[in-house]
Amino acid sequence: MDSSNKFAIIIPALNPPLRLVDYVKELRTLLKYPIILVDDGSRQEEKPIFEECKKSASEVTILTHDINRGKGRALKTAFSYLLDKYPDIKGCITCDSDGQHRAVDVVKCFAALEQNPEALVLGCRTFNLEHVPWRSRFGNQTMNKLFRIFTKQDFQDTQTGLRAIPTSFMRELIDCPGERFEYETYMLLMIKNRPLVQVPIETIYLDGNSESHFNPVKDSIKISAIIVRHGLAKFFKFVAVSLLSFGVDIAVFSLLYYIVFSGETQGRLLLSVVIARITSLCFNYLCNRNYVFKNKNGGVADISTFLRYLSLAMVIMGASYLLTKGTALLIKNSECAVSFIKIAVDLILFILSYTVQKRIIFIHKD
Repeated sequence: MDSSNKFAIIIPALNPPLRLVDYVKELRTLLKYPIILVDDGSRQEEKPIFEECKKSASEVTILTHDINRGKGRALKTAFSYLLDKYPDIKGCITCDSDGQHRAVDVVKCFAALEQNPEALVLGCRTFNLEHVPWRSRFGNQTMNKLFRIFTKQDFQDTQTGLRAIPTSFMRELIDCPGERFEYETYMLLMIKNRPLVQVPIETIYLDGNSESHFNPVKDSIKISAIIVRHGLAKFFKFVAVSLLSFGVDIAVFSLLYYIVFSGETQGRLLLSVVIARITSLCFNYLCNRNYVFKNKNGGVADISTFLRYLSLAMVIMGASYLLTKGTALLIKNSECAVSFIKIAVDLILFILSYTVQKRIIFIHKD
């Protein structure tokens, strides 16, 4: 493979400014890599700008959408083209068409990708500067905090369009959800255990960022919803599995206590609690391993995790028995009230169990 084609530059554009021509020329001067311009349904009066870009430098390809399909779709179009045209390509870099990304910063991100060939490289801006428009400062800082809260990932600039992407990740991104600005958010949610490199770049906003097509209200709400939904997805899965396990526990306990061991007087409660808890424990662990906390290797299966889980289960089991029996003695219950007492006890233990499992037992990352 020609060394000049080991990487490529992607610039999605919608009604770009005339300075895009000089930007393309500068990029080709500093970097001898192919440039892919994606015309995402620009107006007819902006079409000549793309042609001027193509004339200004060699190896400039223009891909065209007849209508505006969004930044996400524009990037997918470019990714598909690169993977087909240059099957041995090592990666690409995406940058905006409005002049916010200096050519020298593009070079820095390429250098970072060469040093970290499997990493996603982000060119990160600084937002506590006076010239940063308030909507950009507020939007970016809010998104950064939401990511930190709901994904535990510390991104310095979640909205940056300057990203160096290895080919292995590019292939995955073809099927990434999102067609517009939310696509870049989904991209960050997809990195999982992939290395992340964040490179400081100059913070540039031209004309108060007036040329940006990002809607600070509509797009921010959409992106925030994506982050929150992703962050809470595991929680709701965990709750669903825990409730199913709780139902299994109560069903097995009631079956044993009122039917199987109905004629017994000694150890009737203890046997019912222990067997019901063991049954629901196995059900809960298997569901958490294969559904809630699953990963590419099939879930949490290491011995230390299982031992932590088993230890917690033994503590919860003992607490369930002691608290159920103690409460029953205190209120001098009738036989039919035992199940209701156990339900109340196990609801409290359920909250405790969830907290411990989330923070201690299943501590691996997605």
